[in-house]
Amino acid sequence: MRTIGPDALRAIDVRALHALLDRTDFVLAIGDGEISSLAAAALLSADYAIVGASATLELDSPEAWGGAMWRIGRDAFALYLRGNKQLTANEAHALGLCDAIGDGRDWLHGRSALALDAGAMLIRNRGGDALERAEFARLFAAGVPQEGLRAFLEKRRPSFAGRE
Repeated sequence: MRTIGPDALRAIDVRALHALLDRTDFVLAIGDGEISSLAAAALLSADYAIVGASATLELDSPEAWGGAMWRIGRDAFALYLRGNKQLTANEAHALGLCDAIGDGRDWLHGRSALALDAGAMLIRNRGGDALERAEFARLFAAGVPQEGLRAFLEKRRPSFAGRE
């Protein structure tokens, strides 16, 4: 799993954006402040995007519009035609351009990074039965499903530390 924080988003360049688009692991992006150009494209291309409550998302480059298209499909074209280029965090969330509003600090708590990576890889590669069986076996060997079930039965949050 890869996490891209606000500072990394500000410094992203074209090479880093291409590497992000070619990824196989789960990518969590957290943006705050003014998110524009390649940073907006990176945020919009992530598997899960969180923006700060006071953030603004500016669709000011072809790459950013491409990320918007990836997230919301043809609705991005309607947004473009209306001239909506700068959006508040609430507007971006309402349109589906980000998944959550907040600082993202506790987002991973109770989630298995190993399982998130496996799911992202299977979705991207449309792996088929053989790949799914291999990932299922790998997750079971790491104890991820067992801990999730145990936590559910004991009515507690799962702890995946040490299983990644």
